[in-house]
Amino acid sequence: MPDLTKHLTRAKQLFDKGACDDALTILGECIEVDPANVEIFKLLIPISRRKAKEAGGKTSLFGSLKMPVMSNDPHKQFVAAAKQLGKMGDPKSLAAAVEAAVKLSATVKPVADVAIFLGEEFRHTGMFNDKVLWQLAHMYMERYNNSGKKDEAALEKAIATMTSLEKAMPNHAEAGRTVKNWHAMQSMQRRNTGGQATDYRSQVASTDAARRQEVLNRNVRTLEDAREVIKYLDEDLQKSPGDKFLWVKKGDVHRRISELALARTCYEKAQVLDQHDFTITMKMGDLRIEEAKERLKGLPAGGPEAAAARKQLLDMEIAEYRTRVERQPTDMGHRFNLARNLLTAGEVDGAAAEFQKTVNDPRLRKSSHRGLAICFHKRNLLDLAIQQYKLFLPLVEDEQSDEAKEGRFQLARLYEDRGQTAEAIVEYEKLVTLDFGYKDAAARLSTLRG
Repeated sequence: MPDLTKHLTRAKQLFDKGACDDALTILGECIEVDPANVEIFKLLIPISRRKAKEAGGKTSLFGSLKMPVMSNDPHKQFVAAAKQLGKMGDPKSLAAAVEAAVKLSATVKPVADVAIFLGEEFRHTGMFNDKVLWQLAHMYMERYNNSGKKDEAALEKAIATMTSLEKAMPNHAEAGRTVKNWHAMQSMQRRNTGGQATDYRSQVASTDAARRQEVLNRNVRTLEDAREVIKYLDEDLQKSPGDKFLWVKKGDVHRRISELALARTCYEKAQVLDQHDFTITMKMGDLRIEEAKERLKGLPAGGPEAAAARKQLLDMEIAEYRTRVERQPTDMGHRFNLARNLLTAGEVDGAAAEFQKTVNDPRLRKSSHRGLAICFHKRNLLDLAIQQYKLFLPLVEDEQSDEAKEGRFQLARLYEDRGQTAEAIVEYEKLVTLDFGYKDAAARLSTLRG
């Protein structure tokens, strides 16, 4: 492939001067010549983001339309998708570029590195696209299979990416089964490895590398674990101070051991390196919430300062989760956290609207039914509240749990308030049988029977 250094340097100079369109013209020509050159896309992405920011999300009808590519040639399709990405800078164009890169990589193998780079960039927008995650995971797996020495890191990333898809979409037809198969492959690979070192120095190097990998992949449970991980991360950061992923990893470790100020410093450095990475933005938000909780712990309970701090914390959480819902509207976890905090703040209608969306998520169905029951009760819609508690209770696995007892008690109270005495007696009897001393259930049962 020809040396494109001069062309990339010229494009970077134009970008620095604000001439984004001219820079994109040069990069488009470079992509046609060398579509597997990742350096092109490392410059294309920030240019596209600047153009999107300058446009302020307002594009003309013709500017937002993607012109059809009248060709079945994967190379031409990829070039067109990359140029569209540079022009628009939106997640949809980025996802289309990932798909085109994956398609081209089937015949031009080195383009797989570009597909992986673009896939990771899409993930860091904070948006969710099951197809992108699926393709990215398989690109990592292909890298693993094509590596002569079986790149363990690529396999780890393949499994981690597919696992994130499985968690986001528990009902995905293939993700769960694929994760299990890949885990089995990983276990087999680890059993089969352990080749003999050729000399003492290579054996030591291999041992050190294995130790490093083991430490960096471990779950941090103790302060000693954290210090060892940070030591290796600092070594890597000395070599690659511009690697945002290392800064994020270091911030996560500091946060894990409650060194919040140091975690903030790391996240801020990562944010400077990529201000558009919404994952880092969310970590900064989580950190602000944790810091607010720590301040609240240090205040005298029941005092006016504590009340003000508690209100400030609640407002902060509502604002944070509103932002996340706007940015990632398909993430039901964000919506559930927003609903929970809105309910605490007394914004019942807003909370109910969010719970009605999260109730369709299998992971959040039980808690969402309970949340809706509380919302309807507060609005005096007792029949609807009863319906929600009746949907909630069968989902509680342990009838002896506090949430089950409280749910049944509230259901009985609702029946009682509506004058449905027979139904109230049935629920109180179940509750008293489980826990005779639970609140005043026994007394209320006696009164109703009396």
